Amino acid sequence: MEVIIMKRLYEQDILEILYGATLLGAGGGGPLKFGIDMLNRAKEEGNEIAVDLIDIEEVGEDDYCAMVAALGSPVAMLDTSLPMFGPDAVYAFKAFQKASLAEGKKVKYLYSGEMGGMNTFVPILVAILSDKDVDKRIKLVDADSNGRAVPELNTTLNSFYGHPPTPMGLGSVNGDEIAVYPVSDHAGEQIARQMCMLYDMRIGFSTWGMSKAEIKEALALGCISKAQQIGKAIFAAKANGTDVMEELKKVMEIREFCRGTLEKLDLRQEGGFDFGTTVVKGEDGKKYYIDFKNENLILRDEDGKALLTAPEGIGTIDLDTLTPLTNADTKEGQHLLVTMTPAHPNWWDEDHKAYTCWLPELRKVGLEGDQVRY
Repeated sequence: MEVIIMKRLYEQDILEILYGATLLGAGGGGPLKFGIDMLNRAKEEGNEIAVDLIDIEEVGEDDYCAMVAALGSPVAMLDTSLPMFGPDAVYAFKAFQKASLAEGKKVKYLYSGEMGGMNTFVPILVAILSDKDVDKRIKLVDADSNGRAVPELNTTLNSFYGHPPTPMGLGSVNGDEIAVYPVSDHAGEQIARQMCMLYDMRIGFSTWGMSKAEIKEALALGCISKAQQIGKAIFAAKANGTDVMEELKKVMEIREFCRGTLEKLDLRQEGGFDFGTTVVKGEDGKKYYIDFKNENLILRDEDGKALLTAPEGIGTIDLDTLTPLTNADTKEGQHLLVTMTPAHPNWWDEDHKAYTCWLPELRKVGLEGDQVRY
């Protein structure tokens, strides 16, 4: 008989995970507020907030796990005049399960595609909506595709470790299940975005069916638990009035870059992405710059020298509310803590060279030299 060792996550556990995932998202992955709003709406609609988290070792050798995410406009996903977002992702997962079964692969578990306040919640939401009986719900694997947020399908560890996004399951709130077989990351991205527009800018999206061995080789193991420890540290700082950096250092590898005021936010939208530069006036009187394309990509000093680049993590926390921020949350006048965290080691593996996928993005926002590591 199969024995699953797991941890049951309840509402407070999930909130802690979302706080930590927002910091790990490094400016992207969807605002924390959106994840919390989706959680509250699921609760208001009568769903018991509980899901089981399992270690990768508890996955059977012949079983597969799938990534599930939301694609589209956050505004459309949170529109209260529309049915709650979530069934869309459940149908996407079902479509992917059926397409995989045709290839002889039994997909039983879920994992997250990126760290972020919203996107880390999507597989949790799919698990919650999969059955009224908590014991029968799909289980979530303690792993993440990237250990951070990423801009596109071709900027993922999955891609660089030989796992193309095919087949791909897409799902609508109406119950449509769509299976497609893109020939490349780019084709998958284009198909998914076109289908998203067809369904009023919101669609569920599932792909990257991976075995236990494949996940252990390629992805960020233990990342959900790591996010929860980070969230717990932030909540401890809030509750006890302690310094948030001191609490974070107890649970993760992290450096404080600076504290200061968000003096200016240059922002432009291009090709469906938010490009910009966050200007922080440090408490030391110097100005620092964070260049971003959805996610934070380059941290620069007053002279314009790059001090840290993606895939390493450049995070921001609002010191007045102790809330991790994405680039959709930042506003002029905020009192910020800017943090530096190391990327998952798989990004820097020289056999796969996944770090190279960030170079085109870094060039777009002005990097001239080499990437700068933690």
